[in-house]
Amino acid sequence: MKVYLVAQNASHDIENKYNFLWSPKLTKSGGRNLGYENMKQVRKGDVILHSFDQAIKGISVAVDDVYSADRPDFLGFDSDGKWDPDGWRVDVSMIPVDFSLRNDRDYYGRDDSQVFQKNGQLNQRYLSVVGDALLDFFKQKIPQLKRVLDNQEVEERGSWQELKDTDFSLNEQADFDIDELSADNLPDYNNDAKAIIGFIGEQAAVKYLKSKYPDAKVKGCSLNLDSKNGNDSLGYDIEVKFNNQEKWFVDVKTTTGKSDMFYLSENEYQTALNLENEAKKNYFILRISKLNKDNLSGDVQKLSVNDLRLEVNSYRAFIK
Repeated sequence: MKVYLVAQNASHDIENKYNFLWSPKLTKSGGRNLGYENMKQVRKGDVILHSFDQAIKGISVAVDDVYSADRPDFLGFDSDGKWDPDGWRVDVSMIPVDFSLRNDRDYYGRDDSQVFQKNGQLNQRYLSVVGDALLDFFKQKIPQLKRVLDNQEVEERGSWQELKDTDFSLNEQADFDIDELSADNLPDYNNDAKAIIGFIGEQAAVKYLKSKYPDAKVKGCSLNLDSKNGNDSLGYDIEVKFNNQEKWFVDVKTTTGKSDMFYLSENEYQTALNLENEAKKNYFILRISKLNKDNLSGDVQKLSVNDLRLEVNSYRAFIK
């Protein structure tokens, strides 16, 4: 078990209300950041001290391991767009405390862990590892912390499966089992977790569609699904052809998190628009969320472009 301190500023109210931590994986310029790197180390049972306005305002326990998640789509969360949208998320169970960090500056200035600067002020870092000496100091000063560490106060909220409906609404939801996927079929992504999750999602989507529409012909069109003849520039991943000659063109969007925000490329959007006026042709998105490597399951929702609220995220710029 590790103990961390999270320095929350603009994200404080939303993260504490909904019991989670979130950070980007990289800075906007694509660089690494120790606070973000610490996020990917958090595991179930780790303890987090929540700091805000020069005080520890809460103590939490991670209810599950860190997982990849898009930037939360809450009003006011990163409203100025300073964070990269691809991030790490940790769900927690928290109790409130109120311990000022304005005192004992001399002691904090001598701390040799990641938390404080030499002047006794908190480091400007999202998540820091609390060293052993500093942890002993906090345990003496904050009675609730000792009780949390002794497992006497914070109760874990349960498994992902028990929380599958929390803050998440699906028009159509189904569980699918991906235990038949073989590691032998997994392309070499050099441990790129995002690419591996996308591969698993597309494989699971094919299995789900074949099960739900047994009389239809389901064809994988992406490179993940057809390594020899696949094409990732089509704007979709799967074709489904029904006996009445109706055809679906399906794009798959997969994450381990449960955010209702995902990214749609210009090519995918234009493909959807082009198919709108063609008879018996429809464009759908299979939004796969909460992909879970432990129980090999996830949730799936079928969406059309009309079900989405689209926002401009970036522009390509060219020097004149």
